Amino acid sequence: MGAEYFNMKFKKVILVLTEDTDQMIITQVVKLCKKFRSKLFVLFVIEVNRASRLARLTHQKTDILDQEIEEGGWKLLYLVEDEAVESDVWTSLHLENGNLMDVLKKYIEAYDINTVLTKRKDETKEIFVSSPVPVIGL
Repeated sequence: MGAEYFNMKFKKVILVLTEDTDQMIITQVVKLCKKFRSKLFVLFVIEVNRASRLARLTHQKTDILDQEIEEGGWKLLYLVEDEAVESDVWTSLHLENGNLMDVLKKYIEAYDINTVLTKRKDETKEIFVSSPVPVIGL
């Protein structure tokens, strides 16, 4: 496969972040996007009922956990944006509530995404199995 293939496939990529995304992948993603001159969409999905499930387990208030999860999501999104700006990589940040695959598929269609990037772990198995476009695990 030549460079043209990768340039075509990496025109628009989406990085799917979760609460425990390792910040080490941010640098890898930005370098990859810079190399292929990709547009980088960054998506953090707050799973439906995540805060209420955590509240039951930890005996904390749901609204406080909701706020903490959202703040953590924005922190990760801004970390990616900062690194992307330094590397002159175009970015678009998104934080959504909902089912991970439903939201991801909506973004893939709406923005004509070619490739999904994500951290390879148990919570992201569904992405590898269900994505309508290629997925790269980092």
